[in-house]
Amino acid sequence: MSEIGKEIRLDLMINGTRKTFTQSHVPYSKALDYTDGEAKLFKKDDEGNDIAPSARALTEFRAEFVAGLFDDKDLTGTVLLDGVDAWDRDLILEIIMYRVLGYEKDVEESDPTDKKGPKGKKDEK
Repeated sequence: MSEIGKEIRLDLMINGTRKTFTQSHVPYSKALDYTDGEAKLFKKDDEGNDIAPSARALTEFRAEFVAGLFDDKDLTGTVLLDGVDAWDRDLILEIIMYRVLGYEKDVEESDPTDKKGPKGKKDEK
């Protein structure tokens, strides 16, 4: 499906056809852009308390950001959100966390493509 490593690969459904987008270079400046951009989404109320953005606003920001990592200008945040399967919704954040920001996955974390059905049992396909 999609791999997070040297190359970012997105397999998306676009108008009923699967299209693959790949990108091998992500400048470090993108990590700085991401942290600055996400921070701007958080506001303060009149008393100085943090107000978190809505889940939708945060997801749309992240999708636009990930789309902007790719040289292919046909890939937009909307195309990404419409093309990624709901089952793979964590892919956007995984690209940001592990490819852009450089966090390391725990060895014990399960493979996001290892789909489990109800009650944690592996899907029988």
